[in-house]
Amino acid sequence: MERSQRVVDSERERLRVKGLSAAVASQSGVVWAGVSGQSTVANRITPDMLFGLGSVTKTYIAALIMQFVDEGAFSLDDPVGDWITKLGRIDPTIAIRRLLHHTSGLYRYQIKPEYLAAIYQQPERVWAAQEIVDEFQGEPNCKVDPGWGESALDYVLLGMIIEKAAESAASRVLRTRLLSPLGLDDTFLYPDEGYPVERMAHMWWAAAGASEPVDVVAGAGERPLAGLFSSLWTSGALHATASDLARFAQALFTGAVVSPRSLEEMLKPGPELGVGVRYGYSVVIESSGGEPRYWHSGGAGFSSIFSYSPEQGQSVAVLCNQMVDLRPVARALESAVA
Repeated sequence: MERSQRVVDSERERLRVKGLSAAVASQSGVVWAGVSGQSTVANRITPDMLFGLGSVTKTYIAALIMQFVDEGAFSLDDPVGDWITKLGRIDPTIAIRRLLHHTSGLYRYQIKPEYLAAIYQQPERVWAAQEIVDEFQGEPNCKVDPGWGESALDYVLLGMIIEKAAESAASRVLRTRLLSPLGLDDTFLYPDEGYPVERMAHMWWAAAGASEPVDVVAGAGERPLAGLFSSLWTSGALHATASDLARFAQALFTGAVVSPRSLEEMLKPGPELGVGVRYGYSVVIESSGGEPRYWHSGGAGFSSIFSYSPEQGQSVAVLCNQMVDLRPVARALESAVA
């Protein structure tokens, strides 16, 4: 696997980022894991460090929703108003399936100035789900079906539905239904679940107009970035190692997480994102030479991506402690292990 390590080292240099962590998994488990670069000025990235997954969190939540569907707890056609009463300006008739593939048209609060200002002003605040819904509402960003817009609000609402159906906290439901059964002990819904702060890769962020990024975790206390990740919650707050992410993707796409029927539903091509690229339930379905490839990326200060090739039977995960497009890195790693 020396070739894989060379890929990670060269891609980090090409992207000019502080640090990368990557892993490759097959049916037998993690077959390679490697790192490159720095977490802090003094400390290098290590394979056991956790990174924020951002929107990759949504793939886990979509799988969890499908588990409940498998059990008959609710239907994908149930309106959100059947499960959540305090919706404010949100249309209560929007179906759960619209939330899953981002065709609800809901306000994309995660990219709005008022949201960014609130997080900047209250970096340690831990937001409750209802507070997110109450605080960050606005005009729809697209028409409901066939329009597509990746609103974090879609998956916050799905998290609230999960809690209502399970009568338990989302973090606990994730742990008991998904993470523990798969042995994903290095994955946490942060800050609802805590983990040793020394294991968090340090995020480097370049403020507007700044020439160089700065370490925003150093000196941030016992719960660094709590405001950012709690305000994204079930749309973006999972933290994990690259190995855990690769193992999750492998388990999902080989049928170890949801029923065959539900996996087929998740991978049903939905809104078109580009030529040969469609969106399922927080899975991007990309056709290359007739062979499908499944992936999703995320970015909330950190960057993340997983990909799975049915042809190769392997999954790839790449994490970075800066905001950057990791798709070329994942592609290069796929080629290296083919």
